[in-house]
Amino acid sequence: MGVSERRRKETEALRQRVLDVAEDIFVNEGIGRVTMRRIADRIEYAPTVLYRLFSNKNDLMDNLITRGYIGVRDQYQKVLKQKNQDPMEVLKGILQVYATYALNHPNHYRMWFDTGSLREEDRILTISHGRLEYVVFQTWLDRIAACQAVGLFSGEDPLEVFQVLWSRVHGLISLRIQHPTYIWMPVEQHLEAVLDLHHEEREENAIVKTRGGAS
Repeated sequence: MGVSERRRKETEALRQRVLDVAEDIFVNEGIGRVTMRRIADRIEYAPTVLYRLFSNKNDLMDNLITRGYIGVRDQYQKVLKQKNQDPMEVLKGILQVYATYALNHPNHYRMWFDTGSLREEDRILTISHGRLEYVVFQTWLDRIAACQAVGLFSGEDPLEVFQVLWSRVHGLISLRIQHPTYIWMPVEQHLEAVLDLHHEEREENAIVKTRGGAS
């Protein structure tokens, strides 16, 4: 390994260390306690070193939030690259990697919702974090549409299907983060139950509506 490559790797390792410390301070003490000097003290570097990596606190926080989105997106791609999958199995895979990523990175997960504001415009979902805005959950909506193309979630608004699934998956994640010592069923089994329950309720509602229309 050449000198320049070694320096690049050392710089990137230091960047990640700074982001880790900033994340820890943010989650445990609040955003007001995240300062360049405080982070520098924690990692035992001069503050000037941090300013070579990030222009200011806002730049650091932008990078921290982006790191979380990139992480979960990369996990989605691993699922989507698999060939010849049933659409529902792909959707389950997406939900599983989302939940697994959140549980493995609970600080990222908290930060997305502590600092973000979700909105929908023209059926596109975005989350704003101060100066940054991200299109979010499009992978979920695409997988829901793929399921509808083969007759699943038939006649339902994809955004409403998303809302039901997200609220349940978010509840699953939040409970597991809040109560880590409780003996939970495996994540994959838990998500399977969430989807099965969703289908059962929708099928029951469809039957009730059909009966109501016939009466």
